[in-house]
Amino acid sequence: MIQRIKNVLTGRLFVPTTLLMWIVYSYLLMLSYIPDEIYLTTNQVESIQKLNGLPVTASYEKGTTPVFGVWNANGNTSQQGYLECRLFDIIPMKQVSVHVTSEKQVIAAGTNIGIYLKNAGVLVVDNASFRNAKGALISPSVYRIKRGDIIRAVNGTVISTKEELIEAVNESEGERMILEIIRDQEKIELAVSPELSNEGRVLLGLWVRDDIAGIGTLTYIQENGTYGALGHGISDIDSGDLISIDSGKLYETQITGISKGRRGAPGEVSGLIRYKENEYLGSVNANTTIGIYGKLERMPEAIVDSDKYTLGYKQEIELGPATIISSVSGERKMYQIEIDAVDYHPKEVNKGLRYHVTDSELLETTGGIVQGMSGSPIIQNNKLIGAVTHVFVDDPAKGYGIFIETMLEK
Repeated sequence: MIQRIKNVLTGRLFVPTTLLMWIVYSYLLMLSYIPDEIYLTTNQVESIQKLNGLPVTASYEKGTTPVFGVWNANGNTSQQGYLECRLFDIIPMKQVSVHVTSEKQVIAAGTNIGIYLKNAGVLVVDNASFRNAKGALISPSVYRIKRGDIIRAVNGTVISTKEELIEAVNESEGERMILEIIRDQEKIELAVSPELSNEGRVLLGLWVRDDIAGIGTLTYIQENGTYGALGHGISDIDSGDLISIDSGKLYETQITGISKGRRGAPGEVSGLIRYKENEYLGSVNANTTIGIYGKLERMPEAIVDSDKYTLGYKQEIELGPATIISSVSGERKMYQIEIDAVDYHPKEVNKGLRYHVTDSELLETTGGIVQGMSGSPIIQNNKLIGAVTHVFVDDPAKGYGIFIETMLEK
């Protein structure tokens, strides 16, 4: 009898408990479809009532103080406020921070560029061993200097090139040196004593690099000539760390070959960079996790007469057809893709969009997304909504993208 009563009670509780769990799950799911922060034009603010097709009403409340928003680099400001989101116009859901800005147009570039970056110091690629005058295998810097360290000064003298470091080591004649190191964004000083090799050279036992070059894609160009490219930062190929740059330059580049992507092996674009004055495009002033930035001194030849696109913000993005602009074939073209998912809360800021390539020509040429296409503009409904950033290693036809407003926040 007692067991029967337990069974009845359990059965009666099962339905409401399941219903409650379903309601909570649905509520949390809807929250995930509401961003924490959005950009709206003045017209959009005046007309907004719904958000992302959800049964959520949205009313705009103006903030009390103006903030310098995404366009402050050009002298423009945006007014900050918030959306009060309510489920069925009754249940409070969330307050969404809003930046109200005027409608803006930029050139969606999509042309390949040659990138040259000069490190802010001498980057340590790895420790190295050598034989000393007695034939013993040694490494004076091991356990002291680490991969990814940036050497900024030797005995108080600032250095910026490999040659300057080599000269300082030679002049030490094996005496102790004080190195100023940047490690994990902190400045430290280390004492290291070079040693004489069996070849008669004074060595620290380090592999170092002071510059890096590669190919990427220009994403957008603003009216004043400032640009954004890549949608992700440039990291050292050996250490994996974001490169801290002293300066950089952009050049025209000529595509010389394509290594087609396949499952487990992302492809890449090969190109020729000519470091000549007539090929120079402009400066690189910043290398960040969301792209490289600088200013053009002249327009790349492939986009001199290109159209401008209005910016499309993340809440406007729809699942379905879109296009990317790329010069991967050597000619600037538009290729078809399909947007599969929009993540308003991505773990990695440059993976807010997920898509797959549907264009038969691009699939035939590259297999999908390859290295060198990072920064290719993504267009939907005749608006620039983002840029290509990463490829799926297990499926080169699929990739990730960054929201255009995220790139423009720099």
